[in-house]
Amino acid sequence: MRERFHSSKVAALIGSVALAAALGASGLSLAQGGPPMVTDDPGTPGDGHWEINLAITGDRTRSGRHEVSAPDADINYGLGDRIQLKLDVPWTFARETGAGWTSGLGTGNVGVKWRFIDGGEDGTSVSTYPQYMSGWLASSRARGVASSDREFFVPFEVSTKAGDWGLDAEVGRNFVRGGIGEWVAGGIVAHACGTDTECLLEVHETSAPHDSHALVNLGLRWKLSESLNLLASAGREFGPHTDAQQTFAFYLGLQILR
Repeated sequence: MRERFHSSKVAALIGSVALAAALGASGLSLAQGGPPMVTDDPGTPGDGHWEINLAITGDRTRSGRHEVSAPDADINYGLGDRIQLKLDVPWTFARETGAGWTSGLGTGNVGVKWRFIDGGEDGTSVSTYPQYMSGWLASSRARGVASSDREFFVPFEVSTKAGDWGLDAEVGRNFVRGGIGEWVAGGIVAHACGTDTECLLEVHETSAPHDSHALVNLGLRWKLSESLNLLASAGREFGPHTDAQQTFAFYLGLQILR
């Protein structure tokens, strides 16, 4: 099955979160998706507050293409307690097999998150997070460091916790102008692995006609201070051996909270 999304996997993700809500007990503060993971969550910075993620990200595909964004500036602002405004602007380096490196302004991403169900620290929260992605500069698109597609991603996120475990799930549709749309689903399980450290496991699947890949990611959040976190993750995609399949992907950055 390629054209329609794997409904059984969506049900499994939603079911696991619902089960966690039923089992909910005191423990670890509600885990968050978002950087360094791909799957997002309903959390927002708070009214008038900033969340700025400055990172080095990259991947290698089965075709031999290497891509690195340095820096990847993911800037988020809280408009009220339940709304987040997002601007993500990377500077991207890319290299095809047998060619040299090229660089330029990468694919930009703007979005608005709205948490319409707020369960607080101990409850279940739900949000939607529409995002628009495109290559802003023709020169970057021509060099292959920014996408030539225009994409509109409409997901829903849910977060809850079960005892000492934090759970996030995200399901959405990515509409590609002039291209092939995709269904996307992801889930994160998080647990404290030190006094100021949180460890995360993510499975994130993208499904399109004749192509379906699941990214398995291991991540880490280390609280350095009240306003600074270290973020890191590494993973790879599993599925059909296509040229675009990621054989390795990573994220390393700092999260600044103000």
